[in-house]
Amino acid sequence: MKLKLVLKLTTNKDKEVSIKFAIPPSKHYGFINFINLALNQDKPVIITFEKISKKGDKEESKIVGTFKFEGKDEPGLKQLEEEIDDKEKKRKKQHQKRVQK
Repeated sequence: MKLKLVLKLTTNKDKEVSIKFAIPPSKHYGFINFINLALNQDKPVIITFEKISKKGDKEESKIVGTFKFEGKDEPGLKQLEEEIDDKEKKRKKQHQKRVQK
């Protein structure tokens, strides 16, 4: 399964613009947990950017935003969560088999 974060906006001329960021499989479980927490807590989510130099110095960007998640397909969200749970369990089970050998 592929999971992408899609950001969309509409320009002043009613043109839709979007950008997509792939979420690697190793981060699916954490991302879904974060989304569920944001939905259940009904608190705003803050988005910021972090600049990292080639030396490794981190600097927070001057751009910040706030928004709230809304669930539009509760059964679909539950199904996605179950799929990711199943995948995570299978991955852990295979890891245990490899470690035991």
